Amino acid sequence: MLDILIWWITIQLIGLIGLPITGSIFRVLPDRGYAYAKALGLLLVGYLAWLLAMLGLAQFGRPVLVVAALGIAIVGIWLHGGVRAALERARSFFAARWQAVLASEAIFLGALLATVWMRMHDPTPFGTERPMDFAFFNAMLQSGSFPPVDPWLAGFSINYYYFGYLLMAAMAALTGLAPGVAYNLALALIVALTAQGVAGTIANLIILAHPDAQDDAPRRTWPRLRARIVFPLLGVIFVLLAGNQAGAVQVLLGDERTVALDSQQLGSALGQAIGGSDEIRLTTPVVTGEFGSFDQWQRNDKLADFNWWWPSRALWDEYGDAGGVRRYNITEFPFFSFRLGDMHPHVMALPFGVLATALALATLLRPGLPGITRSDLGMLALSGLILGSLYTINSWDLPAYLLLYAGATTLVAQRQPGPLPWLALGRTLLVVSFGAYLLFLPFHLTLQPLVGSAAPLIDFPVIGRITSIIAPYTAGRSGLHAFVISFGLFALPMIVFLYQRTLAFQKEQADPLATAKANPPLLPRLLFWLPLILVPIGLIARFPLLPLGGLAVLAMWAAMQQTRRPAASFALLVTALGCAIIFGTELIFIRDVFGNRMNTIFKFYYQVWLLWGTLAPFALWWIVREAHGASRVVAWTTAGLTGILLAGALVYPTLSLRDLGRGPLIGLEGRTPREQSEAGLASIRWLRQHVPRGSVVLEAAAVEDLATQRCGGSYDVRSEGWGGVASTTGHPTILGWVGHQQQWRGGDPLAMAELGPRCVDVDTIFRTTDTTTAHDLLTRYHVTHVYLGALERRLYPSESLAKFELLGEAVFQQDEVSIYQIR
Repeated sequence: MLDILIWWITIQLIGLIGLPITGSIFRVLPDRGYAYAKALGLLLVGYLAWLLAMLGLAQFGRPVLVVAALGIAIVGIWLHGGVRAALERARSFFAARWQAVLASEAIFLGALLATVWMRMHDPTPFGTERPMDFAFFNAMLQSGSFPPVDPWLAGFSINYYYFGYLLMAAMAALTGLAPGVAYNLALALIVALTAQGVAGTIANLIILAHPDAQDDAPRRTWPRLRARIVFPLLGVIFVLLAGNQAGAVQVLLGDERTVALDSQQLGSALGQAIGGSDEIRLTTPVVTGEFGSFDQWQRNDKLADFNWWWPSRALWDEYGDAGGVRRYNITEFPFFSFRLGDMHPHVMALPFGVLATALALATLLRPGLPGITRSDLGMLALSGLILGSLYTINSWDLPAYLLLYAGATTLVAQRQPGPLPWLALGRTLLVVSFGAYLLFLPFHLTLQPLVGSAAPLIDFPVIGRITSIIAPYTAGRSGLHAFVISFGLFALPMIVFLYQRTLAFQKEQADPLATAKANPPLLPRLLFWLPLILVPIGLIARFPLLPLGGLAVLAMWAAMQQTRRPAASFALLVTALGCAIIFGTELIFIRDVFGNRMNTIFKFYYQVWLLWGTLAPFALWWIVREAHGASRVVAWTTAGLTGILLAGALVYPTLSLRDLGRGPLIGLEGRTPREQSEAGLASIRWLRQHVPRGSVVLEAAAVEDLATQRCGGSYDVRSEGWGGVASTTGHPTILGWVGHQQQWRGGDPLAMAELGPRCVDVDTIFRTTDTTTAHDLLTRYHVTHVYLGALERRLYPSESLAKFELLGEAVFQQDEVSIYQIR
């Protein structure tokens, strides 16, 4: 409890430090950006400390973070005219909005504690890809100067999007908590920041939609107040608690393999299940690489034996060149991520995606495009910092949120009287884009992009470069059922909202008493009916998601017509962006090392989940709030169907939490495989405390085939702990997980050429009895310490390991673990 309290107090202080600057950039929002102050404060403090370490002006750690925090606080106070003015403004703010502040903080604390409870049941930072996350997390604390060292490839820096790990490590450094505890609290912090931001965005939109519902308005009634509580909480549930519908389908059909069914097979299976059949039979077999081939199954009691893993693979592609075999795409959603415990970039980017969404909303609310004044340039620089950070946290997020910002800026320009101010619009977008790149220039100069090294599909200047990064998607298209399973809960209220607003706009334009004479002409009939026209065309062409292209066009057009209603216009803009993203993944994919669209679906669907999950509750509120007369039938039908879909979406978290809660409450500090014995635990603590930064600590690598110079180690970690010393301490070793190095360094031939020889050299160092050979190799890789634990003693004979007594001094010895400092 003391660890949690220290963590909570630290992030509260960071939020207070960031509040003045947050209030400046988000001053047009009803809450003045309070819901995003912690995320922005952490981003600013982490950025300044990173920049100082990157330029070699300071070592990354608690001192430089404290200095950075003080610097941000001074800037905030200066922006508000001094200490007295800043305090008076803060007093006025909290006096007017204390209820909203308490509600926001209650959501933050509730989300933090709920995630802590989850992590206390499964706190180990090992399993699946957590060793990678834990390695990078600890590497930030051990590197000092940046770019940070790669703990799994000594002598190289991390070639990955590491800024999210840095922000979480900043919290660990400020609090001084043990890395295992800080890792789990970092996951809880990500959830809490996201929950607070999502709830704040929905509350802001509701107030903007009806200004008389603001705190200081005289006509404040209980229904309005209730809406500002219920629907923000609903947004938190949509984004962070709900799962997709695959959990409910698994329970209903009695088998987790149902995620691999196509639309026709799923319809047949559901019909048999509803009809009471205990055995499901398909007319055509399902052929997969993971489940093999099956065409029937006995329905099992999945309420009692729920499989929480496979719902995260709810979209399967059928490849004709592989004999019709279906392969899964990753359709992970936030609750699955936090149940799993991986702290990947897409997870750490969640609160900063919410921050970028709020930035776009604030941009849309501004009266006009920014000029070249000092305050405007400062706002543009902060906008560039927020957007630019997304690339360094999770590069996949930058295009989507840059498009969202560009769309909001375009709507502001379009709202101005007269012709569209192309010059001012282009200048604004250019300054922000340039700032987003320039502010993180040291990162870009030291990173080799993970994609772009594939052979171009068309060997022609510019086009060749583009085709080395993206490729057309030619396999079987996504089924409509997969879209409904993943996004039906969000899409239903948002599509109804879209058509309600377009019809309302038509009615307003047809009214001869309408005062907005400068508004564009009536909605073209073709555009209005385009999505519905594309439905049969998509079915005939075996492109079921083709209507999303029409919905994207319609939503963008509607957003441009309703710029005088910023809340509605923003919701329509987000609707258009989500439709465009999903539609785009049906046409192209990013050419990574996997050679398919698995990661493309994964990362872009995750973005849509956050964007649509945030806006869907607002759309639902608007539909119900604006319903009059016959439209009430549509409104309450939409609400009822959304409730049914929500019930289906809650099957997954309900059963997952039930099964998790049946396990023991372990605590926040989970032990890695290297820490399972008392000697292992003591040795890891000794390495953290006594081995200086920059030291290379050798441990065994997972040799698979010396003849082909192939090492492995990925995922087989719970029992063996490959790369575990490096992951747990942050001190680099010669070679860790080779499979992940290949993913990170596909565009770096020099590093790729190191992997095979290092595999052989690590084995040679441990296996040889020749001290000269071992010493030469240890010197080549600048090894300072050698770790001999249970894994090394099982792999190599004692006569081979005895040479380390001659090569170094035993600086730690306890039971099965010895650590030698090389002379």
